[in-house]
Amino acid sequence: MRAWKCTSSGSARTCLTLQSDVLAPRLPLRGANILVKVSHASLNPADLVLMSLLPCWLPLRRHPTPGLDFSGTVLDIGSSLPPDSNIRVGSKVAGAISQWDVGVGIGTLSEYIVVDAGQVAPVPASVRWLGMGQAAGAMGIAGQTAVSMVFSAHIRKGMRVLVNGASGGVGGFVVQICEGLGCEVVGVCSEANKTLVRALGAIEVVDYQAYQDLPGHLAARFGGSHDNNMDVIMDCAGNQELYTNSPKYLKPEGKFVNIVGGWSQGVIPFVRNKLRPVVLGGVPRDYTLFLLSASGTLSKQVAEYLEGGIIKKVPIDSEFGMEQAVEAYEKLATGRARGKITLKVAS
Repeated sequence: MRAWKCTSSGSARTCLTLQSDVLAPRLPLRGANILVKVSHASLNPADLVLMSLLPCWLPLRRHPTPGLDFSGTVLDIGSSLPPDSNIRVGSKVAGAISQWDVGVGIGTLSEYIVVDAGQVAPVPASVRWLGMGQAAGAMGIAGQTAVSMVFSAHIRKGMRVLVNGASGGVGGFVVQICEGLGCEVVGVCSEANKTLVRALGAIEVVDYQAYQDLPGHLAARFGGSHDNNMDVIMDCAGNQELYTNSPKYLKPEGKFVNIVGGWSQGVIPFVRNKLRPVVLGGVPRDYTLFLLSASGTLSKQVAEYLEGGIIKKVPIDSEFGMEQAVEAYEKLATGRARGKITLKVAS
């Protein structure tokens, strides 16, 4: 089969090689595994981190295949799927694999993959506008992360939620879910993406490029009285100053949820923001650095939000062909994508 391989460490252009003689998964399948013919893969910033950090050699697989998100068609199933599983040969499914899977050579930028049935969910056939590329973008890492952020912040009707990075892959889903659950959502993005973020459900959009001191503007706009403060801040872009200054616009009982760990992969933000007590300079606001563990359960929750009309759009920045993975990752690396970048794997 064809698959992209990381033959070195570094950028996508120096790291990736498309190979056409990669061994396809072996049959018969065991346990609860399923064989999926991949239709689309959706790219994530975590892919770039893995390329830059993983050595070109690995103990279990010399040249790993990148990619976490996927959608596709089930071609075969193992003998031990749970009795209540609704996955059959021919089912359209979507989900995400773990970074460990990528590390040992199983990535979604390949024509066929074997995954545990518990990692996927059926693509909801009732959502007629949902294509397989959109399913990969929604039910993979971005959608699952958005769902998990909402759960961790205990989002409920009537809350005021600030979403930083509202036009990105995760942020776009967070805006829709929070609005769909009855929250007032304020999005932070660039001027170019204001229209998109409003269409996703934000009642107000802040152009971060218009203010040299973004926290200062937020303090002036959402500071003062308790009722004017935010209940939750979802940081999908990674802005330490946003948290450091959060007591000026986040309620004392409010929550700050961050998904961007930075160059230290989250170690420094966790120690500085979660472990440092207030008496030693810590910020007196609840801080969560969220690290996703992908699962079929979360993918099913995304599917339910799609079916229920809470997620009404899957913003796709662009779709590339299988041979254009390098160009797709280079666009992802700019940090300017408006929604998800997908790769059409199936020919």
